[in-house]
Amino acid sequence: MKDLYTFDVSREAALETYSNVQTIYAALFDALKLPIMVAQASSGDMGGDLSHEYHLPTPVGEDTIIACNSCAYAANAEVAQSRPRLVCDEARSGDQITAASAGREKLGVWRGISKDRLTLVNVWFPERIQYGSNMTEPRQGLVSIPAIQSIVPDLDTSIDNALQLWADAATATVVEGLGGSRQLKLVNLVDVRLESVQDIFVQHENMVWPLSQPGERKPQLNSLTVTQSAIGEGLNLLAARTGDACPCCKDGVLTLKRALEVGHTFHLGSRYSEPLGASITLPIAAKKGEGEGGTAEETKPMQMGCHGIGVSRLIGAVVEHLADDKGLQWPRAIAPYEVVLVPTTQLTEEGERVYDELALFQTKSESIDAVLDDRRVPFGWKMKDADLVGYPVVVVIGRAWKEAGRCELQCRRLGVKETVALDDIRDRILELLRQL
Repeated sequence: MKDLYTFDVSREAALETYSNVQTIYAALFDALKLPIMVAQASSGDMGGDLSHEYHLPTPVGEDTIIACNSCAYAANAEVAQSRPRLVCDEARSGDQITAASAGREKLGVWRGISKDRLTLVNVWFPERIQYGSNMTEPRQGLVSIPAIQSIVPDLDTSIDNALQLWADAATATVVEGLGGSRQLKLVNLVDVRLESVQDIFVQHENMVWPLSQPGERKPQLNSLTVTQSAIGEGLNLLAARTGDACPCCKDGVLTLKRALEVGHTFHLGSRYSEPLGASITLPIAAKKGEGEGGTAEETKPMQMGCHGIGVSRLIGAVVEHLADDKGLQWPRAIAPYEVVLVPTTQLTEEGERVYDELALFQTKSESIDAVLDDRRVPFGWKMKDADLVGYPVVVVIGRAWKEAGRCELQCRRLGVKETVALDDIRDRILELLRQL
């Protein structure tokens, strides 16, 4: 793992450093000829409020990302968002959208609980949604945890049996008495896709008391139903999936992809520097842009960043993306050698001559890193090894040399197979290498 830790004097400077690291990573991935996707990600246990993962889309990847087919939006499936397709949106295109949950039994509900076990969270959504003549698959359980946490920050995401734990808390509260300090809370979050059937589910008994039993004594309950965000928008509480509308552009459609993660960047802020006392003292005047020379000072925690690339994962990503049925195909940046010379058994001395031509070539900006395969093994054996190892360019000294003093150049990745005169071979090899 290649790790990088950064320390800056302000959030602004730290975010600039973060952007610079992303630029450097992009240049590295470009040099390796990898179509890496930068995906918004969860900071998880690392902390901080900004995080990106770097993924190579591949069917053998262990991660799942959601990406737009029209813009650059991409995110880890854990934090991906989508734009709900509502009645007003579909009306413009002549289609109709209907929450296919007109019956109470068709409502989907996901339950979570707070860390103190006193707040039960019900997330209500339509199990199916009708887009014109197309019916979506059931969405049961596919909720967006980040969207829920934005409303209930102390949600315990590690719990599966939320209702049972809340029932235990309810029982304990009844035993303590209705006037006790342990007041239960019920939070109902209503997905925006249910907006057209509010009158049906608002009266749903499970929104009032989900533990209803005949004759039971109910504890004091603080119930809250939320249908809009703090800025007045409907709640989009379902996890993004293939076919959803992109949240960042008008026409984009989201697609779920398997991917291999090769890197991660975090803006940590003062997550670690503050508790560990890693601080810096700055003149207040200089900090506020009032010029230098101020005598007043203040101490601030350093703004940290943590960035890493999995080197072994990166090698695996190159192999996964560039290898074919004949063998590896290394990009120039990390190839063991840029060029391999393969002479036939009778032309070993001629192979050494061509090798000298290439090895002696060097300018301030470029050189050719070549190796001569002069093993005493059959020519076909050496050619198969050249393909298997994955040298970017193969130079064959064989039949064309005997007939016209020319070398055969092969570049599998570019589909090149041609003969070149010795005087032109360096320029042609460099031309190929610049594309690799």
